[in-house]
Amino acid sequence: MTEISNSLLSQIGSVQSRALTVGVVLVLGGLLYAFAMGEMSGFYQAYLVGYMICAGVTLVCMAFIMLHHLIGGRWGFVIQRLLEAAMSTLPVLLILFIPIVLGMHDLYHWTHAEVVAVDPILQHKESYLNVPFFLVRTVIYFAIWIAASTLLIRWSTAQDSSGDPRLTDKMRNVCGPGVVVFALTMTFASFDWIMSTDPHWFSTLYGVMMIVNAGGAALSFIVIMMTWLRKHAPISELADADRFHDWGKLLLAFTLLWFYMMLSQFLIIWAANLPEENPWYVHRVHGGWEVVSVVLVLCRFVIAFFLLLSIPRKRDPRRLVRVAWFILAMHLVDIFWHVAPNFRLDGFAVSVLDVIVPVGLGGIWFYFVLNRLKRNPLIPQKDPRFEELVASTAKTTAAKA
Repeated sequence: MTEISNSLLSQIGSVQSRALTVGVVLVLGGLLYAFAMGEMSGFYQAYLVGYMICAGVTLVCMAFIMLHHLIGGRWGFVIQRLLEAAMSTLPVLLILFIPIVLGMHDLYHWTHAEVVAVDPILQHKESYLNVPFFLVRTVIYFAIWIAASTLLIRWSTAQDSSGDPRLTDKMRNVCGPGVVVFALTMTFASFDWIMSTDPHWFSTLYGVMMIVNAGGAALSFIVIMMTWLRKHAPISELADADRFHDWGKLLLAFTLLWFYMMLSQFLIIWAANLPEENPWYVHRVHGGWEVVSVVLVLCRFVIAFFLLLSIPRKRDPRRLVRVAWFILAMHLVDIFWHVAPNFRLDGFAVSVLDVIVPVGLGGIWFYFVLNRLKRNPLIPQKDPRFEELVASTAKTTAAKA
């Protein structure tokens, strides 16, 4: 029941090849275009947007699996292998971080010694915002993330062979402090990698907002993948309407949280009316960016909220997956909205690089997700909760029949 069928393996291999081909072509094509047109700064900006999307989804998937091991629940058990496949890409993301290091001079104003020398605010932040400490922090983040993900994947895989229930306790012992460490490291990583593109501005809510933002994208990714995988056993027997309802409710919760965090940050900054904080929003309500701001609120919150209110839609994978794709597209717009105005102060502007580079980077990341996914059974075979889940699902199905 738990083995991956040959037909699904064939489909995964086919999708995997296309994802890598499209990803490499788009990223390299964007790089060549930027080099030829003298727009390397635009390439690095687009790369940062794509990287933050991939990294955010990966890290939130790790947070979800930690929560699953801590609290259990059928919503997480069915997607455990998918979450593991996503977080297994952290070593790849470490390698993919190299272009950001190479483009630091274009992405981060605080790397310019001549700029810092005449800017009192940057001088005040220099003990934190400097290249050596930035690189050290990045290495620390990835060391923690890779160590935690490696242990969880190793123990989960070992349990497939041994069935040792003590491994479940080991995973729980790691996941308890792991959730706290995840929140701290992702918060500081968001400060370093994206908030510092405008080094004069700061927000204590920013880290939590980025976690919530990535949470909606991660759930959308889960819904999209499970809609595909449920066509094949054993997912077809476990990913029923109730599970999609659970994921849909979580997606609705993250949609509400996204708007709450965005509104809270705006109201706090508006009420304080401090000159060092206001420009961040001023840039986003003038010069054409106000249209993007309004569209983002209408699409990412209002439309998504009312679509997800429908219980029949949340229980129908074919309808829910459309909402998931919509939210994932809006997530790209959202991260672009966070990054691009910091560099395009003259007004709204969008380049072909802003589309093809993030999509290409997503294709490369997706290749490695599928590469891990096909290596193990889709369902943990000897997890002590497995038989209980199967029996509960069968009982629910029989009762409805």
